[in-house]
Amino acid sequence: MHASDIAPPNAKSTAPHRIYAVIKERIIDGTYRAGQRLTEQGFADEFEASRTPVREAIRLLASEGYVVFRPNSGTVVRSWSVEELLEIFRLRARLEADICGYAALNIDAAQIERLGVLQDAIELEGTDNSEANTTRVSRLNREFHDLIALASRQDRMVSVLAKAIEVPVVHRTFRSYSPQQMQRSFSQHRELIDAFRAHDHDWAVAVMRCHIHAAKNAILHPKAPALAGSLPCTTTT
Repeated sequence: MHASDIAPPNAKSTAPHRIYAVIKERIIDGTYRAGQRLTEQGFADEFEASRTPVREAIRLLASEGYVVFRPNSGTVVRSWSVEELLEIFRLRARLEADICGYAALNIDAAQIERLGVLQDAIELEGTDNSEANTTRVSRLNREFHDLIALASRQDRMVSVLAKAIEVPVVHRTFRSYSPQQMQRSFSQHRELIDAFRAHDHDWAVAVMRCHIHAAKNAILHPKAPALAGSLPCTTTT
């Protein structure tokens, strides 16, 4: 579910899709901020291409909602309203939690081991809150969640979910975390791994739902106390 995976396989090698993939990844990882102006000529110079493939790449990004055209400003990175983000997180809380439950039933030992390795790396990198390190943590976190989606074996649900979690602000959740919230996120990842080892569907669903609501709280209420997900994410049974 990474940026370079979105384009059709037979189109990835074309100039417009190469340019599209790079720009999209930069929007997702925060290199390009909401409201930032993007120019065709600037990308043409960077990619040593004519403006035609750049224009096609930008049109594709616009069709997917990553950029918008504004009078007197040209192409800018799209901003997301609070209402839109709430809708996205509601969708994630349902779909990703269900996917996580299926992952608990279908995941294999190698995938569980890989999740542990990824979480070790996330926690190691998470001790440094520099911009570059936060970007690396975000990418590792994406790989962690992508692996859970793969383990679920629910391709259609994952395809629908991908449209929601590719929203740039969702991938930059770690930039909104306080140290306390970061540690809680780490603990939730560890509990997810425990649920997968137990192949416990209900436990995995509960932890993931809690995890997503905590992320929503961090993004939408960054100065408020960490309420969502502050309790242990366990089932009552």
